[in-house]
Amino acid sequence: MKSILEEFICGKISPGFWTFEKDSEYGQAVSAVVSNEDELLASLDDKQKIIFQKFVEAQDELKGIESTKNLVQGYKLGVLMTAEVFVTGGES
Repeated sequence: MKSILEEFICGKISPGFWTFEKDSEYGQAVSAVVSNEDELLASLDDKQKIIFQKFVEAQDELKGIESTKNLVQGYKLGVLMTAEVFVTGGES
C-alpha cells in the first residue's frame, strides 16, 4: 500500500474532487444552479451568452484560487494545532 503522499503525488487522491448524492443538500443546490442557469441562458441573446460565459469562467477562476488558498491555510492551521498538542503535551 502506498502512503497518502504517494497517492496524492500520483493523482489518485485529490482534495478538489469528490462525489455526492443527488438528493443531498449539495446535490439539490447543484440542481438549482443548473436549472436556473438553463432558464437564464434561454432568455439571453448570443452576445449576452458570451458575456455570461466570461462571467462564469471568471467566477470559476476566482473559486479555484480561493479553494487553493483555503486548503493551504487550513492545512497550515491544522499543522499548528498538531504542533501545539506536541509542545504542550495536550494540556487544556
